[in-house]
Amino acid sequence: MRKDHRPYWMHSAWESFENAWARHFVHPHFDSIGPKAKMVRPWNIEIFGPNIHVGQGVHIVSRRDQPVSFTLWAPPERDAHIRVGDSCFFAGGVRILAAGAIEIGDGALLAKAVTITDCDWHGLYNRVDPAPPFKPVKIGHNVWIGDGAFIGKGVTIGDHAVIGARSVITKDVPAYAVVAGSPQRVIKTLDPNGPFKTRMDFMGDMDGLDRFMDQAYRDNLRGNSTLGWLRTKLWPKRGD
Repeated sequence: MRKDHRPYWMHSAWESFENAWARHFVHPHFDSIGPKAKMVRPWNIEIFGPNIHVGQGVHIVSRRDQPVSFTLWAPPERDAHIRVGDSCFFAGGVRILAAGAIEIGDGALLAKAVTITDCDWHGLYNRVDPAPPFKPVKIGHNVWIGDGAFIGKGVTIGDHAVIGARSVITKDVPAYAVVAGSPQRVIKTLDPNGPFKTRMDFMGDMDGLDRFMDQAYRDNLRGNSTLGWLRTKLWPKRGD
């Protein structure tokens, strides 16, 4: 399809359904979650374990073949947690796997199929240890992690850093660095004075953002009809 043929009422009803599903079936699995969460196809979001906290304005876009998962597996005596800041974005296929501590700062952007883990999960000799050692992972504010990147145990990524697609990150990344490759290397360093425009800026007025997005959908879907949408589903033609 070249465009969204749904009438506005259908978009609005679908969004309300997704929001209600997320509140009923997904939100309770977080120990805390801030207001204004937006979850696309929330039935493909998997949360397992205690002490998983998400800030306000989180945006998760999942698909049936690209579920998004937050997993914490640790012995009860370990003070393990996953903490996600405000206004973060998670694309389909993202996996957050913690045995101890993973912290993600405000405004982080995680592209499709990113993996972040603080543990190897099996030892080289002991492959059945129920409490494998971990090293905390900390992702700074406004960090952008590209498609398919892997962030390993013990890594700290500084504020505003960019991680290239398919990179394997096993060492700390300085703030403002653009890093890519396997092994990783610094490609360039961003100007600390920017100016940067972040998701925190974009979502600073969340009620205003809701109004803006609602009007954008009204404008984009103007002229669509229920019969027209049904025709594209049953009798699609070139140009639809």
